[in-house]
Amino acid sequence: MFQPRTTLLALLGILTVLPACGPRISEVRIVPVPSRAADCPLEFIKLDMMDLSSPTGTWQMIGNVLLGDTGKLDPFDEKNKTLVRSRACAMGGEGVSIMMTATNEGLVTDGSRITYAILKHRTAEVEAPKAF
Repeated sequence: MFQPRTTLLALLGILTVLPACGPRISEVRIVPVPSRAADCPLEFIKLDMMDLSSPTGTWQMIGNVLLGDTGKLDPFDEKNKTLVRSRACAMGGEGVSIMMTATNEGLVTDGSRITYAILKHRTAEVEAPKAF
């Protein structure tokens, strides 16, 4: 016989275990740029959106790295910075900025998400069209 209460409790038990599998990491590459060494030096930038959106601005966004996990994430935690650094360098980044942080508190679990902008100094070479 089907017992909805037992099924619901089993489903809730599974849902509380699944998010505890470690951080979720996503990358979005916007501009193709050659990779740099995995431990490349990166500047931490307090980004001015007017500078970023201006064609004569100092920085160009070449991608994003998104981290998500249960609990509350600290964007400046060394573990998170290490996860972002290798991906930012692989994208050819020269700087990193925090675009957004969000924390959700729910009935079953809490979660956080951090979006890091990966930046490169704006140059004519980066702006030039690339052959496919």
